[in-house]
Amino acid sequence: MIIKKMNSNNDIRQSLWAKQQIRNNDVDYGLWNQKKELIKQMAEMSRSCLFTVDVFKNSYDFASSGFANLFGYKQKWLDSIEQSDDFFENMTHPEDLDTLIKMQIEHSKFIYSLNPENRNDYSNTYKFRMRNSQNKYLNVMSRQRVIQQDANGKAWIILGEVNILPDQKPLEDVQRMTINLKTGQIINQTNQLNKNPLSNREIEILKQVHSGCLSKEIAEKLCISLNTVNNHRKNILKKLQVENSIEAINEATKRGIV
Repeated sequence: MIIKKMNSNNDIRQSLWAKQQIRNNDVDYGLWNQKKELIKQMAEMSRSCLFTVDVFKNSYDFASSGFANLFGYKQKWLDSIEQSDDFFENMTHPEDLDTLIKMQIEHSKFIYSLNPENRNDYSNTYKFRMRNSQNKYLNVMSRQRVIQQDANGKAWIILGEVNILPDQKPLEDVQRMTINLKTGQIINQTNQLNKNPLSNREIEILKQVHSGCLSKEIAEKLCISLNTVNNHRKNILKKLQVENSIEAINEATKRGIV
């Protein structure tokens, strides 16, 4: 789960999270800290990459030493995760980050369309790329679900588990699956997001191309390097599965992206 990122998608997500309306009197941190100790012990025994998110505080709450063992991150950094707003931002591939946030927004909208008593019945699974301490991106799978509710049954603490995938062929897109834990029903919402697989920056660049700007002009306008612009343009073609900029504009227009 991505906590903070300064863009419009983050603002939308924060407003959706605010719908929880969790109050201080409805959360028992004494009880939660006891449970957290059990999770820490389980993580040590299984050498799993576990993390927890506190929805009430809007912050990460815990990250296990498995992230140090598998990804090489410093234990001191993991121990101070409660003061970190960018735990996953630092590790997630930049091209995957916007898509993950969009997926969280879609999931939040889906959850809040349900009756309150059914909102904690779902688990999310994501496949994306995370960076290790050697600056190598690895394909990973992250499972997330609510494990602690407040006094009114609202989602308070979310548990996540990250595993390195055996298949390390480059992922073309972030993948997501939502599962109803009571019925086993699988709700795959990845295809909904494939209507717009582009990041905010890629959309911005494609709009500039649409208006007739050359790559050099786009670089100057956006204060980024020419090489960065060209890399974004290559990614746009790949994500839209087209051969050139004209086809990209036509495809993006058809999907309602530009």
